[in-house]
Amino acid sequence: MMKKQGITDSFNLDSYNVYKTVDKLGCVQIDTINVVERAHFITLWTRLGKYDKNRLWELTYKERRLFEYNAHAACYIPFKDFRFYKHAMEVREKEIKSNFKKWGKTDPELLDIVLDRVKEEGPISSKDFDGPTRTGGWWNWKPAKLALELFFGAGILLIDRRENFQKYYDLAEKIIPDWVDTNPPDEKERVLFFIKKTLSCLGLAKPQEIRSYYYDRSVKLERTTREIQELLDRLVSEGDVSKYEVDWDKDPYYCLTEDLNLIEERVEPVFHGVQLIGYFDNFMWNRERINLLFDFEPKLEIYVPQKDRTYGYYHFPVLYGERLVSRIEPKMDRENRKLVIIGYWLEDGFKPSEDYTNKLWENLESFALFNRADEIIWEESNNS
Repeated sequence: MMKKQGITDSFNLDSYNVYKTVDKLGCVQIDTINVVERAHFITLWTRLGKYDKNRLWELTYKERRLFEYNAHAACYIPFKDFRFYKHAMEVREKEIKSNFKKWGKTDPELLDIVLDRVKEEGPISSKDFDGPTRTGGWWNWKPAKLALELFFGAGILLIDRRENFQKYYDLAEKIIPDWVDTNPPDEKERVLFFIKKTLSCLGLAKPQEIRSYYYDRSVKLERTTREIQELLDRLVSEGDVSKYEVDWDKDPYYCLTEDLNLIEERVEPVFHGVQLIGYFDNFMWNRERINLLFDFEPKLEIYVPQKDRTYGYYHFPVLYGERLVSRIEPKMDRENRKLVIIGYWLEDGFKPSEDYTNKLWENLESFALFNRADEIIWEESNNS
């Protein structure tokens, strides 16, 4: 089965574990913030512990097992699922000229100039084009950068590689491996893929949670919550999906029928440790789900002015067994190879035990080792 996905017998164990984790999650979100380390690396560390970060780079840009595209946000995605993103690419291709006119505010002929340069020169980055480098969000990109991103969204270009996190774009046909099926599925198959994949990722989910796992605007699911509900009920009648009543919510949940036994037989917690979890982690994507399941209010505050923050700029929720019990704000001092804890907050009602404290330190030591820190410095002065 693995060979059908283009994975050979020479695929080493570390690469296999990284690949399998991305596939199990459906996608892994890419983010630029590196107060400690970039989010995609941390999401994998949360599940794998210490691993070789180069494996993710190799799987994507060398071995072409993964590709970059919009799924939840910008994500790494298994190339075997490429065909299910073709619809979103086709929608964006139709919008290239109008969006460039709206946001680029320059001659649309620049689109042809940018694409011709990629065809002639091969992998190219936005810095290879003249024009001032602008700061701010996508709306403030220089026109050449916008053109590259519009072609990328349309699947005409894909990301060949990154250097110092700078994207290099090339023609999709030069990047997509021969073994990848590029034939778009029909509409029913496409929508059912995202529904079933989300159920596989989440285990139990409500219709609205299914709609938000892969962002509607990213994959162009183009289905309302009610329509997803109707599709789920149809899948229940066909036996592929099971309806599941829970005691913490009046709304029905759904799961893949093949997972039903695992859910019903689970009577004891399966996790007894302590684990830092980043806000860009798939686990934390749905705020309402986290609030409902863990009685925990997610607060990603990197976009909040400092004076208005309750917690730190880039803090991590901390999972202890089956509870989110605290928040911790680490920062990497790379020059001195130190992991510095600059903030720590306990959730109301949680009293740390010796077991919790020991396991927290074990997890922090793992985090420090993963980030090549020789020492952990606890400087926080918040409530603990």
